[in-house]
Amino acid sequence: MTRLICLTIVLVQLCVGQKAAPAVPEDEFPEPSGCCDWPSCYDERTQLCLDTCQSTWSQCPKNLFMMSCYSEYMSPFGSLPLQCFPDAAPHMEEAENRRISGSPKEVREKILKLMNLKKCHQRTGICRQE
Repeated sequence: MTRLICLTIVLVQLCVGQKAAPAVPEDEFPEPSGCCDWPSCYDERTQLCLDTCQSTWSQCPKNLFMMSCYSEYMSPFGSLPLQCFPDAAPHMEEAENRRISGSPKEVREKILKLMNLKKCHQRTGICRQE
């Protein structure tokens, strides 16, 4: 008798739980809420690990495999968006105005080439921002 009561309670809870869960159509996939929806990753350009939530680079932990920030398999949302790279984010509007397009890697390289101009002294080799 006790087993029957327990079984009934479990079945009722399962039925109520299924009705309470919101139905999400299969074709609807949640949208990312920000850079924190991507895990930390290896930035090939700086050769450092990028903490996507804090927008900071640091040395990568030893013996830990980190996916490339450009990898399509890094997250269910794909590769890290351009606005999550700390060196590219400040120049996003200018890149849009100049109609720079391509993959995040290509656009980032173009942005840094255009926006990160330096003038280097021939004799000392010391470079300064233009």
